[in-house]
Amino acid sequence: METELAEINERLSQCEKKIDDTGKSFSDTSPLQKIKKSIAQVKNDIKTIDIRIGVVSNTLLQLKLKERAKQQEEKANGGHALKKLLENDYEMEI
Repeated sequence: METELAEINERLSQCEKKIDDTGKSFSDTSPLQKIKKSIAQVKNDIKTIDIRIGVVSNTLLQLKLKERAKQQEEKANGGHALKKLLENDYEMEI
């Protein structure tokens, strides 16, 4: 009976160890913390990219507006600037 009791106590110890290991793995929050940090980093990256997109969009809009103003100015001059430019190019080729 003592041998049987020792075997049962050994199996009980093994079961308790498994339960403790399982409990520790459930209470281990380091993977969750890593995921939270990664999500926060991705959110910051998205904000940075959004700001860059805004800056590029604004720059492009400013360039378009300048180009449009330049075209309107050329139309207002009746194309005289273009005509002079073409005449100067023609003179250089001769």
